[in-house]
Amino acid sequence: MEYIKDSLIFYDKSRFEFDLLYPKITSIKFDDDKSDLKKSKVIINNDAYYYNVIGRFDNFTNFWEWSWSFEKIKNKIYDIDDLLNYARELFDDEYDIYRNILINTKIKINEKINLDIILAITIRFMMTKKYVYILKLKDTNNIDKYIIVKKI
Repeated sequence: MEYIKDSLIFYDKSRFEFDLLYPKITSIKFDDDKSDLKKSKVIINNDAYYYNVIGRFDNFTNFWEWSWSFEKIKNKIYDIDDLLNYARELFDDEYDIYRNILINTKIKINEKINLDIILAITIRFMMTKKYVYILKLKDTNNIDKYIIVKKI
């Protein structure tokens, strides 16, 4: 549980830094390629980042869905896929909670803190790949999509 606590602290710090960096987002432009050879890019207020889709949250049903279950373009999930691969290797009983969170494609979220825990674990793992911020984007009226970004 200490890992979750530390991850939440890191996630909160990351959100604070992003809010300072971008108090107002005036534009977001995606530069995607269907080729596996190019990383997906997003331009936020003229600053370019590589990004991966983490997942999406349905505010009506309160279900979280990991990106590897719905995203069709491989380079949008190329790095985040390593999180799933990592979870598949967790066999120690003390890591059962992490394994269950990460390998289940859809998760019912009963409390907002549970979504924060998912995002916190994600950014903590992805910081090893230099990803630093998570953005919440409106996908539809009910669905928020989450992406994670790193500087180019």
